[in-house]
Parts: sequence; C-alpha cells; structure tokens
Amino acid sequence: MSEELNREILDELKGINQRLDKISEQRGISTPLKFFAVIIGLYIVGPLFMVIIGVISRFLNIG
Repeated sequence: MSEELNREILDELKGINQRLDKISEQRGISTPLKFFAVIIGLYIVGPLFMVIIGVISRFLNIG
C-alpha cells in the first residue's frame, strides 16, 4: 500500500513538474524583431520626442 501511494505521489509530482516546465519556457519576440524595435526607437521615436520637447519649450519660452 505504501509503495503504491509513493508511486502515485511521484507520478503527480512529475506531472506538476512538466506543467511548470511548459509555463516557464522562454516566450518573447525573436532577435530580428528586437533589432527592428531598437532601430524604430532610435530613428523615429527619439527624434520625435526631441521635436515635441522643442515645441513645448518654445511655447513656454524656456530656451
């Protein structure tokens, strides 16, 4: 009886471990997509942000 119970517990633990492994698998964007996001950030979002800061500072006569 005890051996059977131990086997059952072991099987349950193995199943839980497999589910946890599936959950913790790496998910995310691919490397080329990361490079594309960096390029978009540097060449589009950065200058656009600086233009917005310039317009706001001119409007408020800061600089």
